[in-house]
Amino acid sequence: MQKGPNRREGGSLLVDPLAAARTSVRRAGPRIAAIAVSDSEQALSQEQVLDRLGLKGNEFAEGIFERSGVKRRHLELGGDFLARTLQGRTPQVEQELLRHSIRAVDALELDPAKIGTVLSASLYSLGCPTLAHRLVDHYRMDPSTDKYHVTGVGCMSGVPLMRLAAQAMREHPGRGALVVAAESMSGILTPAAPSDPKAKTVGSAIFGDGCAAALLSSDPRADGPAIVASRVHQIAGRLDAVSLDVSEQDSYLHLARDLPDLARAGLGEVVEGFLRHNHLEHSQVDHWIVHPGGRRIIENVQAALELSDDDVATSWSVLAEHGNAGTPSIFYVLKDTIERYEPRPGERGLLVTIGPGVTLGMMLLEW
Repeated sequence: MQKGPNRREGGSLLVDPLAAARTSVRRAGPRIAAIAVSDSEQALSQEQVLDRLGLKGNEFAEGIFERSGVKRRHLELGGDFLARTLQGRTPQVEQELLRHSIRAVDALELDPAKIGTVLSASLYSLGCPTLAHRLVDHYRMDPSTDKYHVTGVGCMSGVPLMRLAAQAMREHPGRGALVVAAESMSGILTPAAPSDPKAKTVGSAIFGDGCAAALLSSDPRADGPAIVASRVHQIAGRLDAVSLDVSEQDSYLHLARDLPDLARAGLGEVVEGFLRHNHLEHSQVDHWIVHPGGRRIIENVQAALELSDDDVATSWSVLAEHGNAGTPSIFYVLKDTIERYEPRPGERGLLVTIGPGVTLGMMLLEW
């Protein structure tokens, strides 16, 4: 991946006039001023997860786990926790989500008095008051602070969350927005049973816990990329491809076997259309921030968009170290992309997410 508007060739510094021109004026509007994450202290290897879920010795499960692209994940899989029902786990899950959210928000070093909107999200929630309410209360924010909690959007939450936050900032001039994506995939993982469908085993191989917080600011001096444009695209007739199956004794996230193929089939055309609408070509995207949804998801997105191995290297790294953490996953990739490549002023990035619906999310960023 070429970094920055200038490049060296044969020992000489060459200036790309088009890239240099777009660095002269910094784009106005909401910016992702800071991102922070929080993980549990416990990281489990794939071998440990197999053992705790009762899948060790299961040939199919061991093969799926080995080929998943995941090396370790942050999960809460103690015996007492696994023995509880989904409802019985709720108090602990809600407290853990709040604890990690506070850790991530504290790392942003923001001024709570300057926040006008708080948006929180998780795949599911049985808790009330919501995570957003609890954060407003914890930080003693202005009583007029808007607060919203989104559930069920899962892996593609990053795009609509930041889009909603940017829109909400118009109602609070001079104040920023706080976005918190917190997930406890541990809360829906259950021990194996002889009657389990293969889809449950696949989900057990890739999902992990995670939490990310992002500060959006309209301050033109703020660091981080500006949000230029965003779009979502739902594939018709495939609501069954991603679903949360819950019963009194069992729960798991069902992923259809053809989900990666569904995403690949229409992704190239949708992304190219989005770029054209914003007067850009594929070659003008400097950084690709791709959802680390699983091995086949990354491979199919790479193929559909004709990306290089370096373009998706950060996605592979996040998958290996965190698994698919659902709601906050794309924030992990964005944070690591910024740290790894140090984007320069004028460079562009494109977030690509895939989640329930089946819905594709795209967000164009500019540094």
